[in-house]
Amino acid sequence: MNVEVVLVTFSSAGYGRVWLKEVCPAFRLLIDREREIYARYKLTSSLLRAWSLKTVRRYIELMRAGRRWRGIQGDSAQMGGDFIIDAQGTVRLAHPSHDPTDRPAVDKLLALLRRLSEEDES
Repeated sequence: MNVEVVLVTFSSAGYGRVWLKEVCPAFRLLIDREREIYARYKLTSSLLRAWSLKTVRRYIELMRAGRRWRGIQGDSAQMGGDFIIDAQGTVRLAHPSHDPTDRPAVDKLLALLRRLSEEDES
């Protein structure tokens, strides 16, 4: 679909590379130690939401499924988000996460990317 996935983290470059290797080494990684991108996209911080019962349950599920716990890396209260930005720089999807488990469905993201790809072709 002629898209580029960019992952943004405020963690160290070393930890970022380790994480990226596990997730998908084909993605591009940007290190935002000062969290300028986080601020620009209004990504909040909340210790209560980061460590809610829902979040802890999800981490337990992931560990039961074989994911390894690495402990807390950096600021565990910082929320993330998912964004789709078109070639002109227009934000087409903004999903700031309410908690670490709050992510848009992959099929929703792919459907939007397909639609944008079709718009570019026409």
